[in-house]
Amino acid sequence: MRHTTKSAVLVLLPCVLIAHARADEPTVITWSCEGMLTPIYGANKPEAPQLLQKTSVIVNLDEQIVFFMGYLVPIETVDEASINFGGMQVVDYGFNVAIRGHVDRLTGRMDATTVLSDPTKEPDPNTATVHYDVVCK
Repeated sequence: MRHTTKSAVLVLLPCVLIAHARADEPTVITWSCEGMLTPIYGANKPEAPQLLQKTSVIVNLDEQIVFFMGYLVPIETVDEASINFGGMQVVDYGFNVAIRGHVDRLTGRMDATTVLSDPTKEPDPNTATVHYDVVCK
């Protein structure tokens, strides 16, 4: 009987340790990010990549949101290795901004894209796209 109890404890111990490790994980993660951005205006070719001034990315795991470049973006999926976020927002003058991004939690690399569109322009309402390729610490 004692052997069975010890076996049960040994089998359950990794589960308890994993749950404890996740419970200790911060629910708000703040990163300082540096890298490049590449703008594209309308249907034109991408412009030369530009240095992005140091910026913050804040991830709130409790509220399932990412704060990036002044936007609050819903988290779509999150696991130990990555955070994927995306959504659409209406900004000044009725313009729409679509935001998609991915953060590799192991390397700190973030790949994100914002697309600004003017719904009054047809057939292509997209007026500006900015691709961000940054490393966050």
